[in-house]
Amino acid sequence: MVLPVLFGLATAGFGAMSAVGKHQQGRAQADAANQAARNQYRDALSMRQYRYNQQLGAYNQRLADYSAGLAESELGLKRGFTAIDKRASERYGQAAFQAQNNLISDIQAGGQLAASLPAGISDRAITMARGAAGRRDALVQDNLLRARFGDIQAARDMTMQANMYRRKLFSALPMAPTMAPMPTAPVMQQGPSALSLIGGLGSAALSGITAGMSMNSMMNPGAGAGAGAAPGLSQGVDVPVSQMPAGMAFP
Repeated sequence: MVLPVLFGLATAGFGAMSAVGKHQQGRAQADAANQAARNQYRDALSMRQYRYNQQLGAYNQRLADYSAGLAESELGLKRGFTAIDKRASERYGQAAFQAQNNLISDIQAGGQLAASLPAGISDRAITMARGAAGRRDALVQDNLLRARFGDIQAARDMTMQANMYRRKLFSALPMAPTMAPMPTAPVMQQGPSALSLIGGLGSAALSGITAGMSMNSMMNPGAGAGAGAAPGLSQGVDVPVSQMPAGMAFP
């Protein structure tokens, strides 16, 4: 009776250890897969942030170049306007000095005419000289006005060129980078449940009970067959393998 019990307990123990081992192996595999998925997800997030920072750095550099180009264009435009105003001031200054010289010359010429010619003739000569001086002064003012219109057109051309340069800078400016979509969150594996372990332990226990009962039946054949039936084991007759308990083999 002891041997069948021990055999059943051993069979149940081996089955229980196998069930526990399979359960632990399944849990370890699920944990390893989950950890790998978490690592992959973390790496994807890190790469997403790295690429965004890289693109943002390049964009900020291009934006700084664009701002520097605008400042340079504005400074060049102001220098051009200053040069135009300076030339205009010099022209007006020269015209004013020339007008003063012309006035002095006209007065001197009129005095000379009045002193050298008779009264009627001198008045006519002075009038003609004054008309010529007026035409001269009108021509000077016309030249100044034309030069001023030229300055205005030059300022417009400079402004147009500056705007074209600014538009070119802006067209070369890339779009601001945006963060890439979030990677798909990993789906964690559940692994074997406690119910499967309980089921495996139950199956091991049942296998142990079955093995013990089978061995008990083989060792005590008369318990179920009666005294007149001599089983093959007791008579030395070979027992079919299909009728032997698991893990047992008799010659």
